[in-house]
Amino acid sequence: MMHPVKQGLLAAAIWFAFVPAARAQTQDGILRSLPNVQRLYQQRLESLKAGEPQQVFLGTASVMPDRAQDNVVSIGVAGVPQQRGHFCGGVLVAPTWVLTAAHCVAEASGTDSRTQIAPLSPTQLQVLFGTNVLYRDGVSKPVARIVVHPDYRITAQGVPENDLALLQFAEPLPGTPALIASDALAAVGIRDGDRMLIVGWGSASFSVGSPISGNLLLAIVPVVGNAKCNEAYGGAVTDKMFCGGLGAADSCQGDSGGPAFIYDERGVPTLVGIVSWGAGCTLRRYPGVYVNVTKYRDWINGVTGARTAAQ
Repeated sequence: MMHPVKQGLLAAAIWFAFVPAARAQTQDGILRSLPNVQRLYQQRLESLKAGEPQQVFLGTASVMPDRAQDNVVSIGVAGVPQQRGHFCGGVLVAPTWVLTAAHCVAEASGTDSRTQIAPLSPTQLQVLFGTNVLYRDGVSKPVARIVVHPDYRITAQGVPENDLALLQFAEPLPGTPALIASDALAAVGIRDGDRMLIVGWGSASFSVGSPISGNLLLAIVPVVGNAKCNEAYGGAVTDKMFCGGLGAADSCQGDSGGPAFIYDERGVPTLVGIVSWGAGCTLRRYPGVYVNVTKYRDWINGVTGARTAAQ
């Protein structure tokens, strides 16, 4: 299941959709700052206009069966054909709403209570639905509105908290909205050593210019308990986050904003996490960090007007 050279399965180490520049540091100097979303978005757009070839990783990773997870979407640069501008994932949570990471669609400056948020314009984005292959089939839709979580901020350690945003669309979208895991299911499904499913189009290694995958990839990774995870991250992981991956497979660049699922007693995947942050990809000491979506169910329901909880 692993590429012989690039050891990530999804290869998007949660480090923020783009390769970020260093700002905040832990004692190991492993954490990096959030990217300048506006600047990097513009660089991506300019490189595409200049004829940058489509980057597609076709290694030996596990490929999601076509349409098997029809609520996972690709967020990309508006107006770019075949979704060559992909930079983040997302998941359909209501007929006209997609959940993603706030850092995918909003620039953040400053830290803690002084964090200033500047969302991208909806007109800068397009979202691809209805296919597991970026360059084939599917339907691209424009975004009508971006709603960033009101408490999204960057801590003094450079870590995003409340890293969620909702994208609204003018009409219902193809796909079956994901149900958010119940509190009871999450309590037994994201304990240390449990397994979860992560999916995404992220790159196969954490390096500048690493290609994204043209196919939606999947991996089953172990949950890492918060106490153990905080040994690596110096206490930066809160009770509204959880960790996963121990070196063999991980999420990576381009997977940010994408979903993590656990299975209910019927074997149905239910949404439990959103790819948020981490250090590199597939580093054994540094698991990926996810937003615990179950902690934000009331906010999601309030914005979307939907009932998203699994029974």
